[in-house]
Amino acid sequence: METLEIKPVKTGADLRKFFNLPGKLYKDDPAYVEPLRMDLKKMFNKKKDPFYKHGDAQSYLAYRGKKVVGSIVAIENTAYNEYQKSKTGFFASFECIDDPGVAGKLLKTAESWLKERRLTQVIGPLSFSTENISPGILIKGFEYPPYLLTAHALPYYAALVEGAGYKKAMDTVSFSLTLDQPVGKRMAMLAERVQKTRNITIRQVDPKNYYRDAKIITDIYKLAWADNWGFVPPSEEELKDIVKNMKQIYLKELALIAEIDGEPVGFTITLPNINEALIHMNGRLFPFGIFKLLYWYKKIKGLRLWGMGVKPEYRRKGVDALLYYRTMVESQKLNFTKGELSWVLETNVPIIRAAGLIESEEYKRYRIYSKDL
Repeated sequence: METLEIKPVKTGADLRKFFNLPGKLYKDDPAYVEPLRMDLKKMFNKKKDPFYKHGDAQSYLAYRGKKVVGSIVAIENTAYNEYQKSKTGFFASFECIDDPGVAGKLLKTAESWLKERRLTQVIGPLSFSTENISPGILIKGFEYPPYLLTAHALPYYAALVEGAGYKKAMDTVSFSLTLDQPVGKRMAMLAERVQKTRNITIRQVDPKNYYRDAKIITDIYKLAWADNWGFVPPSEEELKDIVKNMKQIYLKELALIAEIDGEPVGFTITLPNINEALIHMNGRLFPFGIFKLLYWYKKIKGLRLWGMGVKPEYRRKGVDALLYYRTMVESQKLNFTKGELSWVLETNVPIIRAAGLIESEEYKRYRIYSKDL
């Protein structure tokens, strides 16, 4: 058998091999959606991605002979450790042939890089930030293509990671929504009662004041998510990057702000599932991918409820129910027929109850792993 080697990604040629590997591993998987290569290049560019102002990362490739058989990224997020008061490192972009030897050596290499930085725990897969792609390894729902900014995996990945000594840290769940039928009576009645008894108004993000409303939403987000497992507030540079990217794809009818007596107290952002177009593009926007994007974008029928938050002091007042209701009503007006609510921590009981209220079903589950170093 040819020698197994783990080598750091150093050159542009190495990075192309890194980006090309998933397409080879998933070549027989009809659910796989290759991300846009231009987005990957930015994410891994230490001069362009704002993550690197408060973090560092090292990518690796596994070779058996001359053939690339696996990849991984080791990540140190200084902002996370300062906020969580921890010494935690992360791994991401774990892709591998079905070989425990390859997987184990990849993970061990990432662990060694983290140990050199005096980190005492590793969690993963978890990307540079949770805005890049959803955390965890898919353990349920392999037959379904991933929605926008959510992960996919081969069925054997979880066993490979567990075989290397990793244990479950947290699961996240995704719920499927059917939008081409009337909103459930329970939800409609609750929304009507809340609207009558509480002075809650729902408004759309104003395109003419997009950055003002984006600031309102990000302020609520930081308050609403502050105590969530694994949360770290995005830096100002990361927020600007997110807001800039969001402007290209958001729909004003599905970017909603809840107010009580004029004070913003909650929000939802629901995005078109661009993956329904990307699945036809093989990760390339140019030279012909742009035409495919324009063609398939018009045919998108799915939505992802990407972000939702309510200020802590305004919870249990029906704000979330009203936001969900308006989102579903507006989605139907726009002729979308299906959706996904994700990602949701398995411990987030209020959101899971709300998922039941809007008659959605868990159809995917992701597992985040940890290991002491």
